[in-house]
Amino acid sequence: MSKLAWQPYAAQKHSTVTGTLMQLAGVQDAHHPPRTVLVWLPPSYAASQQHYPVIYFHDGQNVFDDATSCSGEWHADEILTELAAEGLEAIAVGVPNGGDDRRFYEYSPIPSADSALPLGGGGSDYVAYLADTVKPLVDAEFRTLPDAAHTTVIGSSMGGVISLQAIQQRPDVFGHAGLMSPAFWTNDGYSLEQTALLPAPSGRIWVDVGGKESDDPERASAYWQDAAQFADLLRPRLAERLRFVSDPDAIHHETAWAKRLPAALRFLVWGL
Repeated sequence: MSKLAWQPYAAQKHSTVTGTLMQLAGVQDAHHPPRTVLVWLPPSYAASQQHYPVIYFHDGQNVFDDATSCSGEWHADEILTELAAEGLEAIAVGVPNGGDDRRFYEYSPIPSADSALPLGGGGSDYVAYLADTVKPLVDAEFRTLPDAAHTTVIGSSMGGVISLQAIQQRPDVFGHAGLMSPAFWTNDGYSLEQTALLPAPSGRIWVDVGGKESDDPERASAYWQDAAQFADLLRPRLAERLRFVSDPDAIHHETAWAKRLPAALRFLVWGL
């Protein structure tokens, strides 16, 4: 790892990145092949000595640049630039998934019970990769506020599932979690069971869901009902530290998550 060096982002043709984006290639551990981690720096970073809260995004290739996304970007860089104009600044880290053949495995906490689903069960190793490999590299290079109280993890669909896993598995590292359209249906109730059994998170949880998460009515209902049940499980214990947002017209897509992202970040990072 000592030979790795942060570089300015290698923009592609038709890149849509706003602001300062850095990259570190070859970030790997024993369980994860090399990938390029992205770090977006707030507008005041270069001219200040300030330290900033940090947001870790899963599916990092979809977070900042439409040119690298599979179906559109989250516009996190533009949204964070707008928040910075309000005095709300944070560093954002985009951690790409391992590719179509590995994404489900990395983001799922247990082996798949449904034979129609890809192989699951790599979630614990992925959380360890984030906490013990990626985060130390970010903290060593940039002026972060490294404690859990200033560290947020956020993702959508399976990324929502692994965000919950992260805050449950490593509460010493990840203080707040954003679960956008979480695909709890993929683990046959495991995420909900763990939520009921484990101590309540000490930080803030954002969970949201749309009414049109799938063209399959049964699957769409599962997204909606599971998210609502998750919120019901935590509401008595978290009170104002839980935010549940439902939108009957929202679909399962980056455009929907980007629309909800400003409110999610205000709540998770700054408690607004």
